[in-house]
Amino acid sequence: MLRALARAADILSIVLFVAAAGAFVYGLYALGHQEDFRALYLLVVGGLSLRASTELLRPKGGAS
Repeated sequence: MLRALARAADILSIVLFVAAAGAFVYGLYALGHQEDFRALYLLVVGGLSLRASTELLRPKGGAS
């Protein structure tokens, strides 16, 4: 059961990472087309998604 939960967290982390990469790419595209507000929004979403994906993968420091 615990392995399945860890595997689900890994899959969610990969999905968040792909979403972050997509948001960054589309944000850069929007920036190139001078859509500043959309670019800023997408770059913020990409940054938050990237942070969430790394937080899921970071080992938790627990009491041993």
